[in-house]
Amino acid sequence: MKKLIYLTAAVLATIPVLLSSCAREQTESTRQAHEKMLAAHVKVIHHDTLQKTESGLYFTVVRKGSGMPTTDSSTVFVRETVLDLKYNIQASTDEYVARQLGAYSQANAYIPLLWYMGNYSIMMGLEEMLLDMREGELRRIWLPYWLSAYQEGGSSENSTAMVYDLELVRVVSDIDKYQIDTLESFRDRFYPGVDSLERGFYKVTLIPGTGDSVQASTTAKAWYIGKFLNGHVFDTNVADTAQKYRIYNSGKDYSALQVSIPAKDQEEDTNQEEGSVVKGFSKCMQDMKYGEVAVCFFHSDYGYKLEGKQSSASGVYLGGGIPSYMPLFFWIYVPLNN
Repeated sequence: MKKLIYLTAAVLATIPVLLSSCAREQTESTRQAHEKMLAAHVKVIHHDTLQKTESGLYFTVVRKGSGMPTTDSSTVFVRETVLDLKYNIQASTDEYVARQLGAYSQANAYIPLLWYMGNYSIMMGLEEMLLDMREGELRRIWLPYWLSAYQEGGSSENSTAMVYDLELVRVVSDIDKYQIDTLESFRDRFYPGVDSLERGFYKVTLIPGTGDSVQASTTAKAWYIGKFLNGHVFDTNVADTAQKYRIYNSGKDYSALQVSIPAKDQEEDTNQEEGSVVKGFSKCMQDMKYGEVAVCFFHSDYGYKLEGKQSSASGVYLGGGIPSYMPLFFWIYVPLNN
């Protein structure tokens, strides 16, 4: 009887091992099936003309780059279009692609995406490609599903192979310096001779006010238009402007914003409470006179910093919201009837 009990226990002990082995074999056979399917696709459709890496992805260089190479810690700007294996476009950052699909919207900026290499935020296969690319290079990549994970052993983003058109637009070694250079270039083009009030913060009065100055630790009403430095309008409370730029939302209240002006030594939050604005917005309003119209443009330290402001992408557009490290521009009018 004891022998029977021991034998039963031994058999039961081997079941998890056998199940684990079966699961591993099933996973391996699934991957092998996908490998064979992708290899057959490349052979039949592309006549084995694509290059293949050891990791299992295929690629072709559409346009060779000659700019800066990347490193495993680079910050990069990229353009990306995602297609299935029937070459139907699933998503893109490209305005031209959106127009082709009839999905263009002026609410979308259609700007390159900002990616950070070396911190597991890019699909493994795409980061592998970026490490071998230079600025200006465009590659078409056939990405197996297991290389759509963000790290070895991680969950895959895709359940099957997908095709990626990946363009390396720019390599940035110092994102802070990049922003300062961008702001200075914008200043030189549109407001030559204007000095920064603080590092990375510029203010220009367009129409002087005739009332008292806006005081710290108070509230004041403001009309505003928020833009990226490329001119894209991302937000406004001026109804005519929203209609002009085709971002009007019938569910939004287009009335003067009641802004809480912080004390001089108080840091402004970037939360979503009523009257809360980014630091650069309230800083711009400080010492403005009632009736004044001014513009301010500033470093992301005065804006949304690393976090950015997330927004759901619309249609096939891959972007959305305010990206991290984005310099911002605001046109602000403080009305006399505050």
